[in-house]
Amino acid sequence: MNVAELMKHINKFAPFDLAEEWDNCGLLIGDYDAEVTKIGVCLDATYRAVVDADLMECDVLVSHHPLIFKPIKSIIHEEGAGATIMEAIRHDINIIALHTNWDLALGGVNDSLAKLLGLQHICVLDEDSGFGSCGVLKTPMKLNDFLEHVKSAWKLSHIDYYHYTTKNEISRVALCGGSGAKFWKYASEWGADIYLTADMKYHELIDAHKELLAIGLVDHGEMERASLPSLAKKLSACKVETVIVYDETAPLPFGTQALPSPLRL
Repeated sequence: MNVAELMKHINKFAPFDLAEEWDNCGLLIGDYDAEVTKIGVCLDATYRAVVDADLMECDVLVSHHPLIFKPIKSIIHEEGAGATIMEAIRHDINIIALHTNWDLALGGVNDSLAKLLGLQHICVLDEDSGFGSCGVLKTPMKLNDFLEHVKSAWKLSHIDYYHYTTKNEISRVALCGGSGAKFWKYASEWGADIYLTADMKYHELIDAHKELLAIGLVDHGEMERASLPSLAKKLSACKVETVIVYDETAPLPFGTQALPSPLRL
């Protein structure tokens, strides 16, 4: 298999035409004719991820977040993404980004997160954009039990919980992997007991407060990283060994921080 054939395989489960117009998905560094013998998967194609991919003898590194996103005016080893780009080229490592096409894919980020929580009757949260997922727990859970369940299922270091109602039981769950602040309204309209996402700002939380919607905020990277095993499994279907490589974007080692006390505005 070469890179071009790998790209065709990827396009079957995460079509590149699903990607948002502003996004930069696809082959970012490499050669379509290069042979593929081992694939590394990571959240971000950091310098360390590329180094580890080389040590593990990967010739392709598939990342969720694009290494090249904004225009690059220079590639210098000591500045910005330059070191990563030069290291990848030096060791003939092809870098492919699956960003919003993996977010939106059937079985992608949001589907993976929902299934890890054991949600049933899973559907898209915002049908117009395709972002987010929502579903129902098989058996309702007490609030604290549910938060611990989320931490365990997604391997999170912490959850910041904003509780605006007296409800202490969770059944209907809505979520959006990564920066899903703007989709909280759809969670409220759907009747979610809680909305799980990352990167919500103060005034967005205030607006959610007015709608009495409970919010669970987690780390952006940790949340999306939970979908990588699913991505690796889909890539391995092309009969090429696939591994998850080191990723230095995690702010804390998994499981090292206790669940914080509930936060209230």
